[in-house]
Amino acid sequence: MKNLVLILLILTLAGCATNYGAQQIDDFGRFTQLQVDQTTKEGTYELFGQPHDIKLLENGESVWIYYSVSMTMNGATFVPFIGLIAGGSNTQTRIANFYFSPDDLYQKVETLTNQQYVNQWIGIATVVAVNDEMDRVDEEMTKLGLPFDQALARQMRGTAELLGQ
Repeated sequence: MKNLVLILLILTLAGCATNYGAQQIDDFGRFTQLQVDQTTKEGTYELFGQPHDIKLLENGESVWIYYSVSMTMNGATFVPFIGLIAGGSNTQTRIANFYFSPDDLYQKVETLTNQQYVNQWIGIATVVAVNDEMDRVDEEMTKLGLPFDQALARQMRGTAELLGQ
């Protein structure tokens, strides 16, 4: 009986952590394969997969944005009644911004890590809000002749807004 309780406790706690996004950006060896003015967007796609968002800059450059998110449930979430109001997740996010020249060649990468608490109600509202990152990524993948993973795009929807990006 004690073993059964221990197994159930472990399974319950294991279900409290969630990782999603581009785990490839946590592999620093991949970054060493990028070469300024030589690596193309297609090469970056091969190394890191589909970006989660794309920004077009006024000077003709573009930025591919990737997120790697790790979330754990906040302790208040499990307290009866309190959890309805104060429940949420502690998130740690690694963000990688890949900059490309107007002729689609890699220029530089910036990475940063963000830690924050996200209330469950704000999280739900953000994901439900209108987000156009899927359209931008789809348009870029179509332009480059690369496959567009709609399921991944849906999974990442609203991540930028949650992080205040």
